[in-house]
Amino acid sequence: AASLSLTACPSPNATPKPKAWHVTTFAGGGSIGADGIGPAAGFAFLSGIAQSGDTLYVIDSVRHNIRTVNTTTAQVGTIVTPRLIGGYSEGLGTSARFSNPSRIVVTDGDTLYVTDFGNNRIRKVLAGADAETTRVELLAGSSTEGGYEDGAGKTTARFDGPGGLTLSGNTLYVADFDNHRIRAINLASGNVSTIAGTKDPGHVNGAGRTAQFDNPSGLALSGTTLYVADSGNHRIRAIDLASGNVSTIAGSGTDGGHADGAGRTARFNKPIGLAVSGTTLYVADHDNHRIRAIDLASRDKTVSTIAGDGKAGRTNGIGTAAQFTDPIDIAVRGSTLYVTSDSRIRKLEYR
Repeated sequence: AASLSLTACPSPNATPKPKAWHVTTFAGGGSIGADGIGPAAGFAFLSGIAQSGDTLYVIDSVRHNIRTVNTTTAQVGTIVTPRLIGGYSEGLGTSARFSNPSRIVVTDGDTLYVTDFGNNRIRKVLAGADAETTRVELLAGSSTEGGYEDGAGKTTARFDGPGGLTLSGNTLYVADFDNHRIRAINLASGNVSTIAGTKDPGHVNGAGRTAQFDNPSGLALSGTTLYVADSGNHRIRAIDLASGNVSTIAGSGTDGGHADGAGRTARFNKPIGLAVSGTTLYVADHDNHRIRAIDLASRDKTVSTIAGDGKAGRTNGIGTAAQFTDPIDIAVRGSTLYVTSDSRIRKLEYR
């Protein structure tokens, strides 16, 4: 007798599967310093990341160099030659030298600005297709020795461990990590000024240069609000650029810990990287090994965890089933995030 097999068809009224953040490894895992495609390429220790079109620019801090990644093909290239020992020099990408470069921001014209952490300077990189066609220049910072001074960028101004960067028109904002200040560079004049913070670390809200930070790190800009990852205070701060006022939007200030919820009750553990898209501020919560999101449109600035289980690791997966190791920086384009996490670039897609 013939048998009949029936396959059930999904109901047209079935509830659609909810969207979630899918985490994969986009690049990294090969021999250190090697170019190649995706996992065949190798990095030592990644810090800053920025995106322009279909190109990611990433900093391999320990190798003192700058790499590129094509977001379509995952091909990794090099535009500033790797070095085993840091140093300082200008010129082509084959000969220029950095000392533990930290963060990076890119213009539409593929001009890069880089915080040269170990040299206490801000560098300008005219990105080419490779190291032979890339040129590195000094933008600001008059000495490789750490210090603090406002004024003419190349001859007077001084920084101490500059970190996070963000750009708005002709103004480049810098998180001056060890000076506990937020600085601004006028790209037209080259002049450096201080917009917030004092020489002493602390947590004080209020008028810009009376407010206090503790090792400010990542920066992100939305309209006239500059967001600051106040790493040492375990908080996210906001600077109203129109009034200069500094406030706290998220983080209870309790040393370490992890808690989601209303912004001022949520807990972070050395938040270090920021990126904003629409009304969402994404946070690389370094010592919690997690990626967090702050709903800027909500009245209480609700904080949630979108990926990472809190344990250091490289596991791919969905949301809090994935693992990160000390995530540092984030680049965002639409519903896709790229995160630097130890020697890997991780990709988060909301689908």
